This record gives sequence, C-alpha cells and structure tokens, in this order.
Amino acid sequence: MASRLRLSSRTPFSLQPHLLSPYNLPSYSRQLTLSPTLQYAKRKPSQTPKPTPPPPPPPQGPYRSKKTPLPPPPSTDFTPPKPKSPLYRDDTPATQPPTLEEKAEKHRNIALPGALVVVFITSLYISTVITNSYKNSPPSSSSSSPTSPSDATTPPHPACCPPTGLPPSLTPLSALQFDASLDTSEALSRLTPRRADLAGRAKGHVLEVACGTGRNLPYYSWEYVVHPFEEYSPEEQLDRAKSRMAKILDMKRSFLGGARSRVLPHERRVGGVEGEVLSYTAVDVSPEMLSVARNRLRESVPGLKGVMAKRRAEPYPALASAEEVVPVVAALEGRVQLLLGDVEAGLPGGRERYDTIVQSFGLCSVKDPRGLLVRMAGKVTPGTGRILLLEHGRGWFGWVNGLLDKYAPGHFQKFGCWWNRDIEGLVKGASEELGGRLEVVKMERPWYHAGTTVVLELRVKEEGEEEEGK
Repeated sequence: MASRLRLSSRTPFSLQPHLLSPYNLPSYSRQLTLSPTLQYAKRKPSQTPKPTPPPPPPPQGPYRSKKTPLPPPPSTDFTPPKPKSPLYRDDTPATQPPTLEEKAEKHRNIALPGALVVVFITSLYISTVITNSYKNSPPSSSSSSPTSPSDATTPPHPACCPPTGLPPSLTPLSALQFDASLDTSEALSRLTPRRADLAGRAKGHVLEVACGTGRNLPYYSWEYVVHPFEEYSPEEQLDRAKSRMAKILDMKRSFLGGARSRVLPHERRVGGVEGEVLSYTAVDVSPEMLSVARNRLRESVPGLKGVMAKRRAEPYPALASAEEVVPVVAALEGRVQLLLGDVEAGLPGGRERYDTIVQSFGLCSVKDPRGLLVRMAGKVTPGTGRILLLEHGRGWFGWVNGLLDKYAPGHFQKFGCWWNRDIEGLVKGASEELGGRLEVVKMERPWYHAGTTVVLELRVKEEGEEEEGK
C-alpha cells in the first residue's frame, strides 16, 4: 500500500518539448513524416489529380540502356484525308498544248530508237539463219545465185546440182536431225505462229504440196476429219448447224464492224468456213521426210494412234518414175493420206479440185516455181478456193538481198533451197501466164524479217468474173 501511495503521489507524466522532435519518434512515424511520397499516396484521388509522369528522354548515342523504353511503333491505320473537291471546276489547262515543232521533235526522238530496234532484230534473224546454214555444212564456191529480182525466175544453180527440195545425202536419221535443227531458227524468227495461222485458215478438202517433215500438221483442225458431219445423229447435226451459223454471223459482224452481212451459199455447207477441214492429202518427193511426217501425223490426228502402228512395217518405197505417186499413209477411209510423189511432174489426181492448197517453203526448192504455181491454180476450186503460201525470198532492202545472194550457195548445201528468189515476182508471172485469173487476196511481210518472209493468200477467178473484168 505504501508503494502504491508513493506512485500516486508522483506528479503526472508529461513529455518535454525537445522529446517531440521527429528524430526521437518511432521509426514508422519518422518515415511518414520524412516521406512526402507516402503522404501523397494517402491522399484521396478526388482531392488532388494524379500528375502524369513526363516521358523518358530519348536515348543518346548508338547504345540504349535496358531501362529505357522502346519508342512506340508507327501506326499503320492512318490514312491521309481526302482533299476537298473545289466548288467550281477549272477547265483552264495548266500548260499550253505542244506546238508542231515540239511534236516533230518528239517523233524524231522516237524514230531513232525504233530504227535501232528494227535493225537489231533484223540482224539477229539474218545472222541466226546464216549461222544455221553453215553449221556442219562445207562452203561451195562453184555455185551461182541471182543478183537481181529479174534473174530469180531462172534456176539460180549450176547444171551439176539442180534444186530437188532435199539436202545432200539424206537418210531417215538425218531427216529427223534436219527437222530438229529447224526448231531454234523458227522459234527465234517467230515462224511457228505463222504456221499456226496458215493451217488455221485451211478449209474443206486440203492438199499440202511439199509437206516435208509435216511441221504444219499440229495446227490443222481435225474435228470433221475424225468424225464426219454425216456420222452424227439428226439431233446433233441440227445443234451443230445452229452453232455453225451463230459462229459465221459473229465472224461477219466483227469483220464488218457490227453490220450484218449475207451468208454466202458455200458457207452454209460444212467445210465452207475457215478451220473446217474435211480431208487432208499431203505429197512430198522424199521418203525420208515422209517418215518424219508420218510420226507427226500419228501424234497430231486424234484417234490415229489406235489405227496406225508406231512404226511402218514395210520399208518406204522409192519412185520408179517422176510421174509415179505411191501412198505411204491412207487412214480414216481415205480422209488422211500421205503420198510420195514429185510435184514437178504433176499434182496427185485423187480429187479433181481442192478447197485449199497449202505450201510452206516449197517454191525455193523446185526447178520451175512459176510452173508449180500454175499447176496449183489448176487444182484449186475457182472462186471459193484458196492457195495459202508461206515462203522466204528477197526482202525490202538492198543490203539484205546482197547478204542473201552471198550466202545462198551455203544455204543450198544444207537445206536444198535457194532463199533469194522473188516470190512476189513469181506470183505475178504465174498470173500473167493464166491470163490474170490468179489474184492476190492478202499478202503480209513481217517487218522483223525485213520483208524476206512472205505470207500469201491467192484466189483463182471464175470464168464469169474474168469476162466481167474484160
């Protein structure tokens, strides 16, 4: 009890002012007092808005600290605003139209590069053909060639080696190699599209003169050769007749610029329109070339593999006389034929007239090209028939013709043809011999060949047309 009294008798406890110093408070109180960040964190958001920290400064120098954040990627969704269209349209030209002098200067600037391109392509074509001529072929110094277009109608060769259409010492293997050697030159000179266009224009009963290795065969239309129109049922014939008539009308509208034209009587029958081949007959003087053409014919005509053996069992025949004609292939009931014969002696007489006669690079190989044109004109149907020629000869420029004359003997040694004949002059001579009845319907000379390649479509006038012309 005495101790309790002693305690209670003491004076009340009170802190001294120096004890209220922050350094004498507990540790947590000292932190709250010294840390303004914690004091700011205890405030309510509604009292003071949270300040936005400033963006970090960009890194200086080529090196970046790990703590420095990467810059934000550029936005890909941004599209620039479209310019506002003016309220009024201003039709005033910004610049004045070019004057005549400026136009002439522009054309002069274009003409020079164009001429250089033409010269380059022509030189490439001629150099390719000349190189191909002399490849594995010995030069000949005893041969002669014409030096002017007027001499092209006479045989430009020595008496010892007249042109026969055959390269020297031809064998079945060399004929195959000869055909393969033409692939590069014809591809570079773009003769393959010319062959396709020529064969695509054939119609009716077709005769190909001097077919060679049959390089035109893949481009004919064999639909009515394999399945004649008469073999279809009446319903199929009616459907095909309607489709044919619609095709003919479309062709006439496109040709006449949208105006209708009368359908001619010969066009109503099957085989009267380009591309409708009814039968095909080919003739050549070389059995070795016909061996290559036979294989190509078997690959080109649909369904012919089933009726024709891959190889001919019997050997290829040889001509006993110039007038003899020997069949090598006769298939599809005679609608496809390959004949061995000499067109110099006469054309095959299996049919009196043909609707189309085709020849590609044949006038350069025969002794009498004008006489061959006359014989072909006698075999084509007058009026509606066509003679289609793809030939090479003299061009537009004198320096080109000089090169052709210079290298003609070497070309003959390899290919058996003279490429410097005047094809247009030969056609005019044949027309004069026929009394003007042979006329040129269409003639093309590709500019990139400098006029040395000629595509001709010829027609023989009927007798009534000749009387009206007189």
